[in-house]
Amino acid sequence: MEVLKAWFGRAGMGVRRSRRQVVWAGCVLVTVGVLYLQYAPAGPLDQPSAPRHRALNTLYPGHDRDSQPLERTQDQHVKFVRGGESQAAAAAQVVGGQLAPQAVGQQQDHHDLWSQNENAIKEDAVPSDPGGGQQQQPHHAAVEMLQRHASQHKAQEDQVAGSGGVAVASGGSVGGVMGGVMLPPQQDLAAASAWGAGQYRYNPYGEPVYSHTDRPNYIPPHRVVHFDLKGAPPKMAALMQLIPWLVRQGATAVLLEYEDMFPWRGRLSQIATKNHYTRKQVASLVSACRNHGLEVIPLVQTFGHLEFALKHERFSHLREVPELPLALCPSLNESLWLVKQLIDQTMALHPGVRYLHIGCDEVFQLGECERCRLVVRETLFLQHVEAVARYVRQKYAAVPIIWDDMLRHLSETAMQEVHLGQLVEPMVWVYAEDVYRFVQPSVWTKFGQVFQNVWAASAFKGAFGEQLTVPNVRRHLDNNLNWLDVMASENSKFTGGFRGLVLTGWQRYDHFAVLCELLPAALPSLAVTLLATSHGYFNASLQGQLYQALNCMQTPKYQTWLNLDADPYLWDKFSWCFFPGAQVFKATARLDATRRDVDTYVDRVTRSRGWITDYSRRHNFSSPMRVDEDLEELPARLHAVTLLLKTAREALAEWFDDWTVGEWLELHVWPLLHRLQTLQKEAESTKLVRHWPARPLPILPELAAFGVSEPTQTADTQDNDNGNSRT
Repeated sequence: MEVLKAWFGRAGMGVRRSRRQVVWAGCVLVTVGVLYLQYAPAGPLDQPSAPRHRALNTLYPGHDRDSQPLERTQDQHVKFVRGGESQAAAAAQVVGGQLAPQAVGQQQDHHDLWSQNENAIKEDAVPSDPGGGQQQQPHHAAVEMLQRHASQHKAQEDQVAGSGGVAVASGGSVGGVMGGVMLPPQQDLAAASAWGAGQYRYNPYGEPVYSHTDRPNYIPPHRVVHFDLKGAPPKMAALMQLIPWLVRQGATAVLLEYEDMFPWRGRLSQIATKNHYTRKQVASLVSACRNHGLEVIPLVQTFGHLEFALKHERFSHLREVPELPLALCPSLNESLWLVKQLIDQTMALHPGVRYLHIGCDEVFQLGECERCRLVVRETLFLQHVEAVARYVRQKYAAVPIIWDDMLRHLSETAMQEVHLGQLVEPMVWVYAEDVYRFVQPSVWTKFGQVFQNVWAASAFKGAFGEQLTVPNVRRHLDNNLNWLDVMASENSKFTGGFRGLVLTGWQRYDHFAVLCELLPAALPSLAVTLLATSHGYFNASLQGQLYQALNCMQTPKYQTWLNLDADPYLWDKFSWCFFPGAQVFKATARLDATRRDVDTYVDRVTRSRGWITDYSRRHNFSSPMRVDEDLEELPARLHAVTLLLKTAREALAEWFDDWTVGEWLELHVWPLLHRLQTLQKEAESTKLVRHWPARPLPILPELAAFGVSEPTQTADTQDNDNGNSRT
């Protein structure tokens, strides 16, 4: 018996020890699994051989997609629109093989539309991400299906044309077509594409464009990078190091907009800034661009946006509106003299250029002075553009380019009367994600009847906020990818097609605006958008080129693809890379974090808590103990802001002179420091009080204007007066 007890005891001890070993082994396995998932090699979509899809929702590899919400893990589908079908018209359901329009004016969310038309969409859907998720149909089958729909659509158009069907007017006044039925113009405009829930609703005017997968990758002939230099010039050495970098990422030309940074001479010398470029610096920049194969296109404002000249008293008499130095009066002879001087001095430092951009956008003040009121507005505009364009062509044999926004509402006849198509080439600019919302297909048709060639302009910075410090890369990428679809769809309307796509990078919204995103902080956005437009698509197959362009380290962080939903500014992804301007980029990330921390702290101690509020500091009335408690965290934040100011100054000094460095710091960092220092000074002042008055405290004098002021007689005085009278 004792032997059995001893044996069972040893057996029980072994089981307990084995259980502990099993538990430890399980913990080790779980740890190994977590580490594997964290640092596993990239998935199939991360490999260079990944399919080249243009769809906006193909930016994430399969293993990254698992961490997204449920709707992100599902395959995204495109419902292709045929015959001008309007999605914003609550679209249609397939009934017996025919489209039945329902609730024309009703807007619907994309997911609601998916649930209503699920059966219809399944037949016509093409997966926008065949590389991940569940097994999908072969891509060539989808292409064949799209080609079949295109053939059917063309046959329907031919049938309508042959039977005297309705033609869409080029002026854009006619609504879209749904199943052969014309939509009213207001419904057609309401059906314009809209950005929502991370996916587009599709073009209601005819053929689909966004996420259009049945066409070859469209690559613009020219990929032009715009340098907006006004008022904050990058150092010439910094620009020089960017030129070969641009070429490696696919740029073929640069658009140089100097404004007041140009070395103007003679009577124009006073419109140049104190820190403008020298003639030698401009010549060296032009020479360096040409040596690296970049075509140079200078930009000179010749109508609107002439604030840099018209703000001065010497040229103020040339304003269309005396109080506003924005637009030139086209009816004055001296106005044309000024424009010619601007052109002549610019062309002297850019000899032999093929194109000259003459601006002419946003001429808001037109036909308002006494002379101009006698002429129709569109005639005023066209006559001035004609005079400037003829001067450029005759004297310099260069092709003038103009922004298109002032042409969108002009009639085709008016433009043809001045032979505008033989004088200029329009540059159509849209910086929002949904290009067709701003320039409808009818406008493209009109332009195609007037012009042989056309340019497009997207943006890589300076389009989504006047005081942003770093671009939202997700929005700029969407804008550029959609431009590629639009250019592929509209190219055939022009006999010469598109010349190219300009990636604009605005540094100020206008001459009087403060700085927005600086060039070095926008280089990740420029790398992403330039690679996308140079390849005709953007997905994980470009991973190696992108990380190499931004000089990123070989670590697990750079073995996975971008997540632009979670990191739209790419601070998390590229703050450890070493591209030119990386220190400025990192400073913007630190600024964002510091600003949020300071705002949270100040809001808490001045609005949530009750002892160093504005009211408490104004009346010098508070509890010293409580003030000390609220000020405990302030020194750490003062140190953080001071350190940010120093590091940002050092980073900016590599790219800009002290004028620009001072402006940026005053705009973004100094308000944080001043806010904390003022709070500290006023709060410390309340601690010095040793005796406090009886309530109520004095009423704010400024409230008297609203009928709130201190009573002329207090309750105590009234009681005393009443007692004296009774006595």
